[in-house]
Amino acid sequence: MNNLSITDMVSRFPELTGVTPEEVAQNLRNFMADKEAYSENTFKKLMSVVRAWVPWCQQKQIPALPILPEYARAYFLELHEAGMASTSITNHFAMLNMLARITGLPDLTNSNEVQLAMKKIRRQAVLGGEKTGQAVPFRLADLQLASHLLSQSDRLADLRNRAFLYVAYNSLLRIQEIARIRVKDLSINDERIIMDISHTKTVVTAAGVIKHLSVPASNVLKLWLNASELVSHPDAVVFCRVFKNDRVQISTTPMTTPSLEKIFQDTWRLLDKPIQTTNKGRYQMWSGHSARVGAAQDMAERGVSMAQIMHEGTWSKPETVMRYLRRLKNENSAMSDIMER
Repeated sequence: MNNLSITDMVSRFPELTGVTPEEVAQNLRNFMADKEAYSENTFKKLMSVVRAWVPWCQQKQIPALPILPEYARAYFLELHEAGMASTSITNHFAMLNMLARITGLPDLTNSNEVQLAMKKIRRQAVLGGEKTGQAVPFRLADLQLASHLLSQSDRLADLRNRAFLYVAYNSLLRIQEIARIRVKDLSINDERIIMDISHTKTVVTAAGVIKHLSVPASNVLKLWLNASELVSHPDAVVFCRVFKNDRVQISTTPMTTPSLEKIFQDTWRLLDKPIQTTNKGRYQMWSGHSARVGAAQDMAERGVSMAQIMHEGTWSKPETVMRYLRRLKNENSAMSDIMER
């Protein structure tokens, strides 16, 4: 961690924690040995926060461990003054707590001074006009128009992109979850394709997640699998790179998130849509979460229950779904419906 030994990081305050530097070091080694217990994305977030926290502590000439409340409070307030979004600061708070728990040291959840600082940051952010960003929704009408345009091409890249858009919208899977789908995860029959997803961000069980694709999505996906000859390669990922010479790179390695997000961006340009007003420089056009947002909104407008929407998108909290639905037309408001009737 930034060339500091684990012992150096904790030796100045062992009496405050009841944990010896050697125990902290062993806890960290245990974590690194079993880091696969957490998702790759969570591990990356933790490392990103650690790489920001340790240099800040070095600059202030204070120990990075244990994470003392007074130092954490100053760190969070400095991030806020530097213009970091409150949601990002909340992520730093969560990751530092995770680091404390991993090392066996006290975390910040019981610190009143840290909790007050976080409340202050969130309140000032809201009063200052900060808005929570949201991916631009990719709705059913967008899928239908994109499908019509892409269907006029026999290029393999267009066949892949069309199939990807259908799967993303129909399944509501996260983009990383789509990336790792393999041909052998598909049960192909005469009418529909059933996808056996090993796990998602919120569902990590031996049972996995089963996704039944619609007939239109199944047909489009079959076209791609047959044209690319992926159907003969069970271990290959379903969505793979297509070279400029129209040759498919059959691979067992998933495409990167930026490569898959580019499919959404290219589709945005294909439909000649105007660039959106950004929130902190983000969400100018469709991105990796757009199909999940759009599908959730389409279901809500058609009266699908919250429980069913959460099930389709493997969301664990209704608050997450409500953020996606907050910009729907007022006609979805029960109070507006009462007053207008």
